[in-house]
Order: sequence, then C-alpha cells, then structure tokens
Amino acid sequence: MRNSKPTFSFSFAYLITIIAIIFFAISKFGILAIILVILSYLLIKFEHPKSTSRIMADDAILIDMPLSGGEGKSVVVVGGGISGLSAAKFLIQAGCDVTLLERNPIVGGNNTPYLENGEHHATTVIVTLPAQQPHYLQLCREYGIEQTPHDFEDLKGAIVFENRELNTKMGSGVGGFLRFVYREATLKELIDGFIIFWRLYRQFRIRPESPKSVAEVLGDRLVNSSVFTHFYMPWVGINTWCRFDDLDRQPAHVFASFIFEYALTFDIRDKSAKYKEDHWCVLDGRLIHKMRDQLLSNERYEQYLNTNVTGISRTEDGNMSVFSENGESWNCDSVIVATQPIQALPVMGEVAPKRLIDELDKWKQMDCYVILHTDFSDIGNRPWLHQTHENQSTGKYYITNTIRPRMGDLEGKYLITFVYNTENYLDFRANQMDESSIVKLYEPKLPIFSLENSIDRNTVWREIDAQCDDIFWTQACRSGLQYHNNGIVSSKRVVRRVLGLDW
Repeated sequence: MRNSKPTFSFSFAYLITIIAIIFFAISKFGILAIILVILSYLLIKFEHPKSTSRIMADDAILIDMPLSGGEGKSVVVVGGGISGLSAAKFLIQAGCDVTLLERNPIVGGNNTPYLENGEHHATTVIVTLPAQQPHYLQLCREYGIEQTPHDFEDLKGAIVFENRELNTKMGSGVGGFLRFVYREATLKELIDGFIIFWRLYRQFRIRPESPKSVAEVLGDRLVNSSVFTHFYMPWVGINTWCRFDDLDRQPAHVFASFIFEYALTFDIRDKSAKYKEDHWCVLDGRLIHKMRDQLLSNERYEQYLNTNVTGISRTEDGNMSVFSENGESWNCDSVIVATQPIQALPVMGEVAPKRLIDELDKWKQMDCYVILHTDFSDIGNRPWLHQTHENQSTGKYYITNTIRPRMGDLEGKYLITFVYNTENYLDFRANQMDESSIVKLYEPKLPIFSLENSIDRNTVWREIDAQCDDIFWTQACRSGLQYHNNGIVSSKRVVRRVLGLDW
C-alpha cells in the first residue's frame, strides 16, 4: 500500500524550496530564505520504505560470512573482477576448494592498471567514497589498506556549460554545492536546476522504486534545458552509464542514486568511517592485489588466466563441468559466474534456472572507450573536466569525462577520458583532442540499466538466488551502480546461497 504522507510532504517541500530560491536570488542570504531552506530540509527527511534510498541502506548493512560449512565442497568461479575475487575469498574462508578462471592475462576486471617502468597508473575506475561503501571499506580495513584522499577534494574541476565554465570541488558537499550553483548560475538555470534536483530526489527517497525514466520524470522541457544538457548529464550521466539516447529508458531512481548516495550525500552509510574514509579516495587496485595474493597463497585455491569459458553442463552424476575455449574442463559441485550479463548468458543458458536467464537477458551493453592520453589543452591543471559535445556527423549531444588521476602517492602524468558509443568516440578523437597524445585505448563493455532490470532489485535477486542450487551469477550491477561495494555485497549473498544459507 502506497504511503501518501511522503508525497504530500514532498509537494509542500517542493513549493517552499521554489519560494526559497526566489528569495535566495532576490535577497541574497535573507533570513526568510534561510528559514524556508531549513524547513524544506526538515520536510524532505522523510524516506519511503521501498525507495532506492532505503534499499541502499539495506545494502549497506554488513553481512556475517561463515568461517566453516564449505569443507569438501568444490566451486569454480568464472571471472576475476571484484565480484569473482571476493566470491573466491569468502568461499575459501568457509572451507571450499575454489578454482578461478579469468579470460584476461591479469585479474581485476575494469580496475586493470597501466604499467610503465614498474609504475601502476590508473586507467578506468579511479575514485571511491568509502563511507558510502561499507562492504568495500570492511575489506580494505581487513587488509590494512589506508584510504588515500584524492586531489579532487581540494582542487576545483570544471563543467563546461555552453560558452562558460563552472568551477567547483568534487568533495564540496551539499553546502558547497549550493553555494557553487548560486554563484555560477543564472536565475532561470537556478530554478530549472532545482526543479530537476527535487524531482530526482523524490524518485530516490520519497517514492517507491518505479519504472519511470529520467525523461518521464523530468519532462521534455527540463530534459532539453541547458542546465540538464550541460550540467546534469556530464556530471551524473557519465557516472551512471547513461547516454542522451538512454534518457527514455534509464530509471530516474538509478540516475538520482549517484547524486544523493555519493555526490551530495544525505545519509552516511558507515557511521564508523574515520578521517580519510569519508573523503573521495583513490581506487587504485590495492584491494584487488591483496585479495589476489592472499588467494594464491592458499592451497585450496587454483587460478587460470587467459582462460575463456565457453560452456557449463551437468554431468551424469549431478556434478557441474566447466569448459574452456582451449579444450580444458573442470568438474565441481557448484559454479559462480561473475561476469557481465551479456558474457554470462551464452555459458549459463543450458544449466541456469529460466528466471535467471530471463533476467540476464534484460541487460544490454554499451561500448565504453577509455582513452589514456596526455592532451592537457582543455583540462589544464585541474583534476577533472566534464563536457557536453555535439557530434559533427550525427548532430546529437554526447558527454565526456576527463580526469587526471593519482595512484597512491604517484602524481598523475596521464589523463583519462571516458566516451560512450563508437560514433562519439570517433568524433571526439577527430575533433576534440590531439591524436598524437594517445598512449593507450581501453574498451570495457558496460551493462545498461533499464526500466526492466532495475526495479526492486533485492526482491528479484533474492527470489532468483533461492531457485539456484549449483549454478549462480553475481556482478556489481545486480545491486544498483557498478561500484566495488556493489560487487562485494552481491558476492557475499551468492556465497551464502552456495553454502545453503539465506541471504
């Protein structure tokens, strides 16, 4: 039954906030504007019990992982990213024998570093907010990994807004963000921006998750407004794997989750987080390396790299058999496939429950281009630069995110630029950057969140996992955004099911 109280409260807060913006613009920091903002803040503290905010709070609850119960049980894990490695770790911890198969020459998934003269330079996933990712933070603490605050905290980056640049710190918080918006925006942009802000907030916290797209929630005028096109999309869209072509199919609550769970945090998930753990930090592969080294030192663990799995079947005696492209095979009691959905489908199709296959089939993927380069002409000395470009061939907008990362204490001498879709990547290379500056190109495939695969995720996956006996699937996208925390919590739940336990 839908709770009408949060909806009423939101509407009231919406009206008050719009009035507050007007007073804010007219009277600067007038007393009335301040009172209205405070009142609005108190009203929006309501949280619907089936909202994305509540689901993320549930996902932040730490899970007790068993220290026994897997003795004599053999498991093959397919995929050596954060999901596969953490699944292997918890299986070994419970006493299982584990074989991990990875198709690449190195484990790590999308967190593979660029190696040069013995130095590791970040290439894809580069920052994290540990206080919002308790499962990730718990593992870091276990391995003695101290969080390294990123330069983003102290240096201003830029969002290119049509013919001007808006400059702010990534870690400025809600107050800093509001000051930045007020300082940089026109009155029309201010009003449009806050209407977008509140509508997305409503989808994240005030209402239950629903199949409403970004375009449906915002409407044509706001989706085509300059503040959405040049501010929200390069800031949020690039971090939720949303292109302009996806606005009518990406759930508004997924789009909003980056804003309110990570960028402008209202609720700290790990209340025990200490200094540095509550800052934007470097995600530099140390956790991957620590888990890998620990696993390789265990006699109950085997690892095979450059091994492309092509199929899984059940043997006559009821066991599982996993086959690779080069003709090798492994027999085991259970299999955990920890790959992207589109990679898992062809190998699981013959043995997984129909409900699982149907769910995996809902996940499409996009081409993501990650360019490692040294073209500083646009970014200068800033740590990051978000931009919207117009493709000169198609006439459509696309977004890019250029970052100057740092790994540990190593000063970043390379830039990383993220571009989605082949036609946009080609336009960017031809018209926006110096070709001679390109050092290396990475092409990870990213699953696309849609109205079909992102509603009430925990209910869906709890039911699917309960139907699985000897074949399971885990990956970060099961639990919202594709961050390390999501991959770890999803793997914990699957490992408990492999051991015959509840989530």
